[in-house]
Amino acid sequence: MFKAFRISCFPPEKTPVTFLTSGTTGDTRGAHHFYSTRLYHAAATAGWRRLQMPQLSTMFLTPKPMDAPESSLVSMFGFWAAEFGGEFVWLDWQRVLAALAQKPVALLGTALAFANLFEWMGERRVTALPGSYALETGGFKGSSREITKGDLYAQFSERLGIAPADIINEYGMCELSSQFYTRGLGAVHQSGPWVRALVISPETGREVAVGETGILRIFDLANLGSSLAIQTGDLAIRRERGFELLGRSPLETPRGCSRMADELIRAHAARIAMKSNTAARIAALPQPDAIRRWLTAELGHPEALDRFVPYAGRLARAVAPGTILHILSGNTPEAALQSLTRGLILGSRNLCKLPSSGLNEVEAFIAALPAEMRALIDTSTALPEAWLDEADAIIVFGNDTTIHHFRAQARATQTFLGYGHRLSLGIIFDDPELVTAPAAARDASLFDQQGCLSPRVFYVRDNAPAYAARLAKEMAAYSQHTPRGPTTTAQLAAIHALRETISFRASNGEPCQIFTGDDWTVIFDTAPGFPAAPHPRVIFVKPLPADLDQELAQVRPHLSACAIHPATEKNADTATSLGATRICAIGKMQEPPLTWHQDGQPTLSPLVRWVDFEQEPDQS
Repeated sequence: MFKAFRISCFPPEKTPVTFLTSGTTGDTRGAHHFYSTRLYHAAATAGWRRLQMPQLSTMFLTPKPMDAPESSLVSMFGFWAAEFGGEFVWLDWQRVLAALAQKPVALLGTALAFANLFEWMGERRVTALPGSYALETGGFKGSSREITKGDLYAQFSERLGIAPADIINEYGMCELSSQFYTRGLGAVHQSGPWVRALVISPETGREVAVGETGILRIFDLANLGSSLAIQTGDLAIRRERGFELLGRSPLETPRGCSRMADELIRAHAARIAMKSNTAARIAALPQPDAIRRWLTAELGHPEALDRFVPYAGRLARAVAPGTILHILSGNTPEAALQSLTRGLILGSRNLCKLPSSGLNEVEAFIAALPAEMRALIDTSTALPEAWLDEADAIIVFGNDTTIHHFRAQARATQTFLGYGHRLSLGIIFDDPELVTAPAAARDASLFDQQGCLSPRVFYVRDNAPAYAARLAKEMAAYSQHTPRGPTTTAQLAAIHALRETISFRASNGEPCQIFTGDDWTVIFDTAPGFPAAPHPRVIFVKPLPADLDQELAQVRPHLSACAIHPATEKNADTATSLGATRICAIGKMQEPPLTWHQDGQPTLSPLVRWVDFEQEPDQS
């Protein structure tokens, strides 16, 4: 039912949290929707408190909540960590064994997470200090192996020195908000007073007598907003004060949180393989040849991230940051995609803080990646507090205030790259036939002039008024097939005010002129000074002044791209002297190559750490 229908008492737009069932291979996953997790949090925390377990150093053998946001179990462990303390040690088995040898520890995880730990241990044995205990969440059948509860508990005793009496089983599921607990083997599962479990005869649909076997039907008052009652596929024996769980019905497909753990373990292995193979990562991305050239240009060797490579008579290797936090801006989707591509090339984990409204281009790009690459990416429209702490490198796009805010929060040990306020322009040195006007219109229309590569003004050496008139025609033509995007009331008001100002100046005899359409504006103006803040599809055309350097003096620190025509080296030298960090032909402003030195700096190499290996000569 949870797979086939939306089971909820509230609309989809009021659904901040959805947990997904573990499902089975190739199967649709059920979804449990919440309009708030407050009651789920309260029920899960109160249910655990009822056991009155000693407060020990706690280790959760699962991913962190931000790494498995669709898992109700991991979310519950996150509640407990916040309430009682503890750390997440997913697959860090060496750390688990070290902790067991030092102090009493509480280990909480899925059955298959523990099975994976035992497999990793091989012949090793440890003896947990007195008072240590474990909680396993059942689900003894997974996609890659099976293990009975008796065998699992025997391994707890043999390998960790934790007796069955010190092992708690948690019984729950994604479709519920509450859990049942038992201790040791063959004991009764119980829960809080807000939960009832009936053992139902599959033949009559009625509750069986004490001591008889049937199917579990659970009533959970904490399931506010979804289904009050869940009939499971689990067999149980009715007992006086609860039920004794037998496990899945033979007709039911094995599933559960351990399946999730098993799938995560396999996904983790695939992700590790992808992280260690640069060629495989490049092949999975668009434009692999261009990316390979980019990597080679910045790191000197296409395999520098995988092994030691020759460097200046010795060997060197580039080490990528483990985790990169990308703070992305909504008005520059191309920059966002390039930033994420950087992280994927390096094999880093990528935490992407999207604008509050999302970023369709980035989300579509991620969806098109293979699963192993998607596993390297997490996205959120809100910035989780932990992301700033976890990042080894931080890349920020935004205005100067945004850059300053995050730079102040970055630690000295974190690499920080900030891409703040930038502006661009075009210079027409010679175009008597006005042939560049269509390309100029494209430069001025793409992204509605909200990006750092969007021109605010075209300086024209000869016949600037005619160029403005021709540009207006091309802006109108471009608008016919690509209208301006959504515009705020404040932006529309600013455009209206600017049009009124220019019209007033023109009517008073000043040398300026305005051309307008429904969603575009071209302004010819001879007044000195670089145009102020950009407005969507508002472009200035000005005569090229004799001293352009003086004209741009106030904005020089913020100059980015300068489009020129003709695109000759002499004209490029002029643009370089003005402070531009990227020079291109008219019409190419919004299409920087991957190898672009953004803001005048390389974009891959600043993120890596280099290790030199001064190899001794062969002594043989």
